[in-house]
Amino acid sequence: MESSRYSPQLSKSRFMAGLQCLKRLYLECYERELADPIDERQQAIFDTGNGVGELARDRFPYGRLIEERHFEISQAIRTTKKVLADTAVKAIFEGAFAFEKIQIRVDILRRNGDGTFDLIEVKSTTSAKSQHIPDVAIQLHVLKGLGVPIRDAYLMHIDSRYVYPGGPYDLEALFSLEDVTEDSREFMSTTGPANLVQMWETLQSDTVPNVDTGSHCTRPYRCPFYSHCHQQVTDRPVAELPGARREFLDELKQSGIDDIRLIPSDHPKLNVLQQRVRDCVVNDRVFVGPGLLTKLGEVNFPVSFLDFETFNPALPTYVGTRPYQAIPFQWSLHIKHRSGYLRHESFLWTKNNDPRSTLVERLLDAIPSEGTIVAYSNYEQTVMKQLATEFPAFEDALLGLCDRTFDLLKLVREEYYHPQFHGSFSIKSVLPVLVPEMGYQDLEIQQGLVAALDFGRMVAGDTPVEEHGKIKDALLAYCQRDTEAMVRVFDALCSMAI
Repeated sequence: MESSRYSPQLSKSRFMAGLQCLKRLYLECYERELADPIDERQQAIFDTGNGVGELARDRFPYGRLIEERHFEISQAIRTTKKVLADTAVKAIFEGAFAFEKIQIRVDILRRNGDGTFDLIEVKSTTSAKSQHIPDVAIQLHVLKGLGVPIRDAYLMHIDSRYVYPGGPYDLEALFSLEDVTEDSREFMSTTGPANLVQMWETLQSDTVPNVDTGSHCTRPYRCPFYSHCHQQVTDRPVAELPGARREFLDELKQSGIDDIRLIPSDHPKLNVLQQRVRDCVVNDRVFVGPGLLTKLGEVNFPVSFLDFETFNPALPTYVGTRPYQAIPFQWSLHIKHRSGYLRHESFLWTKNNDPRSTLVERLLDAIPSEGTIVAYSNYEQTVMKQLATEFPAFEDALLGLCDRTFDLLKLVREEYYHPQFHGSFSIKSVLPVLVPEMGYQDLEIQQGLVAALDFGRMVAGDTPVEEHGKIKDALLAYCQRDTEAMVRVFDALCSMAI
């Protein structure tokens, strides 16, 4: 009996979904409700892409935006056809086209003097990537089918070397154009047609394709149906092996090993840390390394526990900065004396200008001139070294702080493991195991990325005063919790080393 389900159209995004996984494509079209909710990180990526795309249009004068939204595709196609025929329009933004049940919106079509067009796909990345080629290729396929003459195809991306001089962006310098004409046409002339056949066959089926999970679930991007497809059949999946390469995990799964406890004790591809995790899980025991006491002995009082919060705007905000450069806007400092006395210092920038110089000055005033500085990872050192380069007046002082820094994360990775870490050494995984009464669940902000996003909202000129105050309080509480967590983890490790 003929199926009564609707006949879906392919789009750029659906084509890319099908290349990643045919099961993903099927679910995108027929069972979208199974997708993971879009979180703040994903939304931030979407917003960044939209902002970069809008700015990129300014590089092409005398252009016309096809304003109809994606669900107004039929009208958008009609509008595009009219604009395409108007030679006074030198560029078309978000042009809509459909060919053989494939619908696309083209970021930029630049009109050439010879009657041809250049296709320009805008990306918010700092380089052209292999996964971008099929994106351009499917657009060329549709335009060729419609008889739209395309001369060249380009990827337009942000140039990471661009240094913001202030004022309006120099769009010629901010954006780079990379010719991908040959690569895109080659893709569509070789593997592209077979990919399309597979996708149409998948969409005509009444059943979900049977596709095993594997490295494709996160390559090139995490699939929106990841949680649905990875409903745990075990509480100890092999994915919990720290640092395991996707190829190795695929190899284990193909050999029927999806549980850490099924991995042979003498598996030749396990590194030292993975072997430790496997043994702790299999034997349900905690590992306390022989070097814990010695390494903790390297820490000198007063101990300063330091954490920075940073944000990384795709479009540089402050003079002298580059795209995606990490800009510190906040720090928290807990200072623990040998007597046990603990005090807290903090700094948070709340204005819309460059925070870095004041942030450094306040930090140098607050931090003790002696003793060890404890951080969780080497990120704090990276931030301070970058600040030392950018502000030579503080170089010696900042590099001096770096020389005194002790990496608590490195210590945990080398000298302690608890099966309840589930393969993660992040402070948010370690803290509830070592300090069960403490966590992040009571905080308004619980992740560093959210902190960065909220900082951006706080310093935006149109943020209401009340909202500004709420964000400020939440940021202060979050960063303070990070350094307080380090204190408690440090204390817990010290008690084990006695």
